[in-house]
Amino acid sequence: MPSLTYDVTVSRDGSAWLLEIAPIGGVAEARWLGEAESVARAFIADFEDADPEKIELELTVVYPGDVAEQLDRAEELRRTSDEALDDEWEALGRAARALDDEGVTRRDIGDILGLAVPRVRRILRGGPRENQSRQDAQ
Repeated sequence: MPSLTYDVTVSRDGSAWLLEIAPIGGVAEARWLGEAESVARAFIADFEDADPEKIELELTVVYPGDVAEQLDRAEELRRTSDEALDDEWEALGRAARALDDEGVTRRDIGDILGLAVPRVRRILRGGPRENQSRQDAQ
C-alpha cells in the first residue's frame, strides 16, 4: 500500500493547538506543539482506517502575531553570527601561527589572543572551532 500524504495546518487556539487536516477536512487538537504530529497521525489513521506508519504529514505551523518574522530574523542572525565566528577563528589561527613561528609560548599566545591554552593548541593544529566565545579564557 502506498504512503498517504496529508497537509496539516497547526495554529494556536486558546490554550491548545488546532490541527486542520486537509484534504479530509478533519480538525483535531493538541495540548502541546510537540504532540501535533502524533495527534494528526492518529486522527488520520482512525478516520481513514489506515496504517499510521504509511501516513506522511506536511505540517505547517502558523504562529501568532509576528513570531514567524522574529524566528526568521533570529535564524538570519544565527547564520551571520556563525559566519563571523568562523572568520574570527581563522583570523585567530593566522595570528596564533604567526606568534608560534616567532617562538612565543602557548601560554603567552593564549594571553595575547584571550584563549585558554587547550584552545591555542587546537587552533594551531587547525582544529575546528567550537560553539564558544572568546570568554573561555576568563
